[in-house]
Amino acid sequence: MTLARTTLLALAGLLVGASACNRGGSSEADPSYAQALPGRDDVDDSLASIVTDTGELRVRLPIEPDDPSKGAAEPLVVVVEFSDFQCPHCGNAAQAFDELLAAYPDEIRLVFKQFPLPMHPDAEIGARAALAARAQGKFWAMHDLLFANRSAMKRDEVLAHAERIGLDRAEFEAALDDSATAARVKQDKATGIGLGVRGTPSFFVNGRPFSGMLPPERLQQVIEAERALGRKLVDAGSARRDVYARILRAADDLQPEPPPKAAPAPPPSAREGE
Repeated sequence: MTLARTTLLALAGLLVGASACNRGGSSEADPSYAQALPGRDDVDDSLASIVTDTGELRVRLPIEPDDPSKGAAEPLVVVVEFSDFQCPHCGNAAQAFDELLAAYPDEIRLVFKQFPLPMHPDAEIGARAALAARAQGKFWAMHDLLFANRSAMKRDEVLAHAERIGLDRAEFEAALDDSATAARVKQDKATGIGLGVRGTPSFFVNGRPFSGMLPPERLQQVIEAERALGRKLVDAGSARRDVYARILRAADDLQPEPPPKAAPAPPPSAREGE
């Protein structure tokens, strides 16, 4: 059985059967990379036609150096996911992406962006908890616990999660309450909204936008097509670590829009009788 076929069957099992996440969690440290991936301004346009010839809509979605990510150090395929920790479909997507990373450890990188939805009352603190855990090198460990326990995301519960994965409680609690953490959640969400994200899971595969989790056969087709594009760029002379930058260079010039400015507060009305 080929690797692609094996992966397809595994994804089918995850997305159709959707077995429960491992409630044991993990205490593994986040992966680290020797250097950040280059940006679109670090490469030239010499191979742009290879990307544009695919005929696919792609948007320029750069990876920030501090974005939580895992997978290949020099990927052929970069998946940027916008997710909500209380969204059941996002939990299924997380399992599917983990399966892809296991099947293609040297070719795919997953990048996570926060997109807590208003309909999920504890998703915001879940997002902040994941980023607070990242400050101690345990984003993905917290990510797994949050998805495994979507109904346990109150403040005392995320503090218990932090202790469970070996975080310093005081440091975690300080990061959880830091205004910079809340601002980063807001920034991720504004980026997604600017790119047309309205629900979760939404994700971009080498800049190609998708809303909602794809059927396993379709997801497999997309991944295989993007692996082929990455290999074609390398065969044409691109450094492997420049593949995503070259794709961004040739992508459509759709940039995240800044969040709308809040309307100025009206002057306080005169009190009755004055």
